[in-house]
Amino acid sequence: MNSTLKRTLLSSLVLPFALGAQSANADLITDWGYQVDSLFSNATDTGGTGSLTGNNTSTLSWGVGTGPQSSISITDVNEASGLMTNGGYVDGGVFTHTNNILPAAGTALKSFDLTSTLTLTPFLPAAGASLPASSSTFESFFIETGNSNGNCVSAATTVCDDIFTVGNLTDLGAVETGDGGYEFASSFNFDGYTYTVFLELAGLAALDNDACAAAGASNGCVGLLTEESAVNNFQTKFRITAVELVPEPGTLALLGMGLAGLGLSRRKKAAKA
Repeated sequence: MNSTLKRTLLSSLVLPFALGAQSANADLITDWGYQVDSLFSNATDTGGTGSLTGNNTSTLSWGVGTGPQSSISITDVNEASGLMTNGGYVDGGVFTHTNNILPAAGTALKSFDLTSTLTLTPFLPAAGASLPASSSTFESFFIETGNSNGNCVSAATTVCDDIFTVGNLTDLGAVETGDGGYEFASSFNFDGYTYTVFLELAGLAALDNDACAAAGASNGCVGLLTEESAVNNFQTKFRITAVELVPEPGTLALLGMGLAGLGLSRRKKAAKA
């Protein structure tokens, strides 16, 4: 066999085996440390008396002068371990809406972005460096409902619950859960496995048509209602799953070429003998 051809075939054999060995020897991360940092940005208001404050922080507040203030906030989390691959949920922070009755002429929140940044750190079977942080931005819309007409929407539990809706569900990879809620899915590859993180906000669900209409959204919108004159807490939670990566067809083709080259090399040696 031509020596150049032999070297080419042998090199094509070595490369796939090296790639395969890397994937086979990589350990599945079974336990992760995790850090979630969140902030509100691009907040807009309805205009009127008063002000909206807190852009680019973890708390937005609005109201009139020294009167009652309404607000939304979200807590961060930071744990060294406890997120188990293919296991259950862990707490991802609490979304809170302090819902006070405000003057009709007062300014109110209209829309905002909530950016949540997740940093994962391998913990078991061996501790490792943190992976690059991954961020998701939720485009949210809010309506401060009036409180003079009784229950504004059929699902309200108080006099005119306020309404939040999420506008970019498809872009965020939202999937319905078995109990009517929604999870947001995001995947990444690491050491021979595809990991998928699922984030869920308690209470987030498809709203009735009258609630969607009140919020200025189309039928089938997704969001949540918050009780008036109350502090409304919604727990976020997330989980992680993993599946082993399957070699791509191109890699399998290279492997086949390598095996063919090995066979030709062996037959050449046998002929010389």
